[in-house]
Amino acid sequence: MNSLSSPDPYPVKAFPLTIRRPIEEVMRQTQAPDALVAMSFFMTMSVSAQSLYDVCLPTGQVRPVSVNSLVIAQSGERKTAVDSLVSAPIQQFDAARIAKHEVEKAQYERDLEVWQFMRAGLRRRLHKQVAEGESEERIKEELAEYAAEKPVRPRLRYVLRQNVNERSLMDALEGQGESIGFISDEGEVIIKGGILRQPGMLNKMWDGASTLSLDRSNGVNVLVREPRLTLAYMVQPVVFQQLLERRGENLRGSGHWARFLVGWPTSRQGSRHVVGLLDYKFYLPKFHATVTELLNEFGRQMDEDDRHRTTLVFSEEAKEEWVSRVNEIETLIDPWGGELHEVNDFASKTMEIISRVAALLHIFSKQEGEISLDTFNRALQIVRWHLYEFKRIFTEHPSVPQEQIDAIALENYLHKRYWCNNHCTIPKNAVLRNGPIRTKIRFDVALSFLIQLERVYLLISNKTNYIYLNPTYFGNLPRPPIVTAMPLSGTAGNY
Repeated sequence: MNSLSSPDPYPVKAFPLTIRRPIEEVMRQTQAPDALVAMSFFMTMSVSAQSLYDVCLPTGQVRPVSVNSLVIAQSGERKTAVDSLVSAPIQQFDAARIAKHEVEKAQYERDLEVWQFMRAGLRRRLHKQVAEGESEERIKEELAEYAAEKPVRPRLRYVLRQNVNERSLMDALEGQGESIGFISDEGEVIIKGGILRQPGMLNKMWDGASTLSLDRSNGVNVLVREPRLTLAYMVQPVVFQQLLERRGENLRGSGHWARFLVGWPTSRQGSRHVVGLLDYKFYLPKFHATVTELLNEFGRQMDEDDRHRTTLVFSEEAKEEWVSRVNEIETLIDPWGGELHEVNDFASKTMEIISRVAALLHIFSKQEGEISLDTFNRALQIVRWHLYEFKRIFTEHPSVPQEQIDAIALENYLHKRYWCNNHCTIPKNAVLRNGPIRTKIRFDVALSFLIQLERVYLLISNKTNYIYLNPTYFGNLPRPPIVTAMPLSGTAGNY
């Protein structure tokens, strides 16, 4: 993974000017990699718009506008600085919501104390009436009426979340139309937090599932309806490699990563020389104003329990181009020589991701009506970069499957330790106990691999399993060279 070729420059010029200019402004101010900055903008746009908008694909399916992103970059690439600049309105929104909740919580506790005091008096009065023979039904009615007046505990709602697990995520999204962003510039926090053990649930949220539920151990059911979730995190290359080794097969096989815009931009460390102390903040505030406007509307809908989303649709010209591109991609994922067959998982999601990106460009460029052909083509250019970036990251240097690595090690051991010492039948347990693969599951898989290749056979004699080396195969292998000791002194030979 460390010897990847450099990616092409990010297509910043494909963005409408209302987004392109603030992107360029942040790039100049932070000198961070182009893809890192652009993807931070996508995170901010997705989080602020997903609660208010959906997009209708030309096929008629309505999908969220949420866009996930994964940036692979070394520490020191200024991801934190970029996120702090770009997502400032979201952080301010969250701070205001938390402060508002503190006021509401204090008022709730006062109201609850009064309610409990009054309820105690009501119970004493009703107890007296029972003793005096008052109607039991009337007493039950009074208790029910007063119970209905119990103050409701205010719910803390804020957008940006970091270290969550499945339960806390469902709690955050419980109810109708809740919207959060699962964001971190330290991706290791997310990886170790446990949420990536549930890729199926995250996939359903990305797909726009209408209802999700979680049964708690205490018998309480958490019901989530039409949630909206943006995932965006940065990981260091070594952490990404660990993630590939631990859960890569599951995350790729489940289609989880196919739902991400991924980027591994070239580092700019060593070339970020200060040429002035200008504070570039002319265009970014205009972008922030749009973010704030969207968040405030989301806050209003939460407070007034008035949830609704606007569904964006494509123009007829854009629909025709959309269909044309679908057919083009279908050709490219052909397993018989198609350029994208190795990344058919992401390629199959490409048109939906393009539709989401086009919707975000439409919203943040303040366009009205249908999503235009021009906006669609801009989104196409951007996602095309991510498509080939996905291919570069995941297929340029494909890793050898573990079972193949183990099978090679086992074969080398059998050849050197036994065949070259004139043994062709060996107790299986002896090889497991003394050989290079001492984990039984991995050993059995590696042995099965060699059996399928007919390099060894499994024999049973007197209830003992033996590995039999196929002489046709092992007899044609070159014997390992005899190694002699190197002299401790003298002139070294040429290598």
